[in-house]
Amino acid sequence: MPWYLIIIIFILNILWGIGFFYFLLLIVFHPRKKPKLFGKEIPIVGVLIFFRNKLAKILAEKYETYIERFPGGAVNVKKEEFIRTTYEMIQKWTEEQASLLKLPHFIQKPVLSFVQVVTDHLLKELFRNFIPNLAERYEIKEKIFELISDKNIKFIEDKAKYHLTKPLVIIGASFGLLFGLLNLILLIIF
Repeated sequence: MPWYLIIIIFILNILWGIGFFYFLLLIVFHPRKKPKLFGKEIPIVGVLIFFRNKLAKILAEKYETYIERFPGGAVNVKKEEFIRTTYEMIQKWTEEQASLLKLPHFIQKPVLSFVQVVTDHLLKELFRNFIPNLAERYEIKEKIFELISDKNIKFIEDKAKYHLTKPLVIIGASFGLLFGLLNLILLIIF
């Protein structure tokens, strides 16, 4: 086998490795437009952009469900259900504690009652007042949606390209070199 063919094999394998990892960067960040194939969107191109809208929808739904207050003091049914189920889980957990079961009945009952009352008031105060006040004070909703806005996605893209391109190209080149060596060994053997 001529020596120049061996060098060409090495170079082609290194280029394939570099191209593969650079392609991974392109899959995550580009293009912003979703390409269509047979009328259906292809989700593998621009993964970060494609799933940003789904993430925004999920975050908005969870924020409205568990954090945001309804105007006029209306009751948020999902939040109240969450408080109730959490309360029941804590109540069940405290009733199952071995150290509590070893206590005499006349002490065990007041302790359980105290834990249940404190848990109930704590959960209601936490989810009805404290967390919504904190979210309003620090403008959490605006900051979350600002984070996944186009401007910040572009910033994340730029930082990822700057910090990930060189290491991924080096990893791709090393994989390509490894495969080049394996190809060379297979060519020598066969």
